[in-house]
Amino acid sequence: MLNKMPLFLLFFCIAGHAIEKPPEVELDGDTIAADDSVLDLGTLEVVGERFTLKTETRLRIIRKAFNEPRSSLEADKDKLLCWLETPVGTHFRHVTCGRNGDLDALRLGGKSGQLGGSAGYGRHKIWRSLKADNSATLRNALDRLPDSSYFDADFTAIATAGEQPPRDIPDMEELTRFAVAWMNVQDLMNAGKPEDQAIAAIEAEDLSLKRYNRLAELTASYPSIKNTVTELVLERKAAEQ
Repeated sequence: MLNKMPLFLLFFCIAGHAIEKPPEVELDGDTIAADDSVLDLGTLEVVGERFTLKTETRLRIIRKAFNEPRSSLEADKDKLLCWLETPVGTHFRHVTCGRNGDLDALRLGGKSGQLGGSAGYGRHKIWRSLKADNSATLRNALDRLPDSSYFDADFTAIATAGEQPPRDIPDMEELTRFAVAWMNVQDLMNAGKPEDQAIAAIEAEDLSLKRYNRLAELTASYPSIKNTVTELVLERKAAEQ
């Protein structure tokens, strides 16, 4: 039987791969270097057809953090931002990351090296990769990730909790075809049409019944996939009106 899945009106922003310094913050390279905390990214070289889970988790964390907007809101203070920065005294670029709250603390403290901001607002930690990273190499590594950036938050949360994230997450193209198939299947089922017509509607979107049911299972299980499918369905319905 075909899987039925509830969809909820939730929205999720899908961003590109921008790699740039967060706005409205001036960081002193010496001040950051004085912090003994570093972000060990390991090697970003691709071996074979797939990253190891450990490397993919690190890359997804970086990709999501590259795309986080700079914010001074209390609700966003724990969101991690990453960018490429050249420390003082070198021409090599390192991935540098910090929480919004810590960046505000540094910004309010000025260039004196003293940390400002409200007491306890930031943890006053800036992380920098142990190894220098070439921008083109890093972009290539990010581009080699499965094209499911909308799922980055779920993936990293699952992986960093020590659990195994699914490795068959659909890219946007397949997810779009699934959303169309799901709408057509629902219309046919609501009209009381036989199941073979529903299966034909699925196959018309270049999906097997097994893959369709797996996508339905993933949609019901993971918020980011559910949110994205909801957006795709709403967009299609709006276009049809």
